[in-house]
Amino acid sequence: MTRTLDPDERAALEDQRDFLLASLDDLEREHDAGDIDEHDYTELRDDYTSRAARVIRTIEAHQVEAHQDGGEPRRPSRRTLAVGAGVAAFVLVAGVLVAQASGRRGAGDNATGDIRQSASELLDQANALAADRQLEEAIAAYDQVLEIEPDNVEALTYKGWMQIQSGDQHGVVTLVDAAQADPSFPDVHFFLAWAFAQLGRPETALQELDRLQQLNPPPELAQPAADLRAQIEGATTTTTTAVPGG
Repeated sequence: MTRTLDPDERAALEDQRDFLLASLDDLEREHDAGDIDEHDYTELRDDYTSRAARVIRTIEAHQVEAHQDGGEPRRPSRRTLAVGAGVAAFVLVAGVLVAQASGRRGAGDNATGDIRQSASELLDQANALAADRQLEEAIAAYDQVLEIEPDNVEALTYKGWMQIQSGDQHGVVTLVDAAQADPSFPDVHFFLAWAFAQLGRPETALQELDRLQQLNPPPELAQPAADLRAQIEGATTTTTTAVPGG
């Protein structure tokens, strides 16, 4: 089942698209001025191009419907939210979630066969690396799983989280892909909530937490999600009621 991107999600992706395209322009100027060697230029150009193309494809594949009056959806203003404590609490249990993820797989995911078994084994290895916070190694291992099963929601979800933890905000696109692949996988909605809170989009973050709550998540996920919701709602209320210059 495909979930349509809401205006906040689309806006976040558009921000990433604009950043990557601007980075490509800057890179070309540096190259033309002789400020970067050919090898680094080629690697960076290919990286920026592939990432920008991925974001653009995601936007174009999931168009947000305009309002019935024909207007464009309004982009909410950005806010800085203090969600650090909730995230820190979740990081402490993330290893537990990774370890238990295989136990939450559907029975159909354990089908026999060389390819399926290979993907399952690779996923276990990736999860072990993620639990040890070997971020780059885990991302590479999840990529191996995704070469075999491009829509593997667990691999997409935890790859996205590892990307964000390593400082690569493109991870939000990976998380959106995971939610598109299987919106019933609870972990992805927490990670998306965290990501959108960090992007200054509390309304979208709360929508993801609502989706998570509807899935009746396990206790080890439900409590950190409740903590994160409380911090987002508290920060949003504080921002809304603050008097400028007061």
